[in-house]
Amino acid sequence: MRLLLDANILLDCLVVEKSGQPRTGKSASESLINLCDQQIHRGLIAWHTLPILSYYYRRQHSAEETASMMNALLAFLEVPTVGHADAVNWHLLGASDFDDALQIASAVSGQADFVITRNVADFAGASVPALTPEEFLLKTNSSIS
Repeated sequence: MRLLLDANILLDCLVVEKSGQPRTGKSASESLINLCDQQIHRGLIAWHTLPILSYYYRRQHSAEETASMMNALLAFLEVPTVGHADAVNWHLLGASDFDDALQIASAVSGQADFVITRNVADFAGASVPALTPEEFLLKTNSSIS
């Protein structure tokens, strides 16, 4: 399956909370990302998610570590092509939030079967169904590592 990974799924795995604790949901998000890395599912990431990941990861790691992490992600995640028309027509994509609409545009462009997100309700009107990582893993009978 083709899965558009929302920024919050990747941040689950890349960012440590100020308390030093892992983010809630890290285990399921890691399992899902591993399935994409192993090419069991095809992972997609929106273009505008890349600087978000880089910014938050860089706050806790060196520039070299951040560059390495971004290269590793881009080795197995595809960035669908979206453009001006998608941005102009964002309000037609079934989201009330501009960022979510651009995620949907990326999912549509990348022919995603699902958007994987922590904020399923934000994608209720989208043409691509949204699931949490836990819901997706249960739906596909995949195990959480």
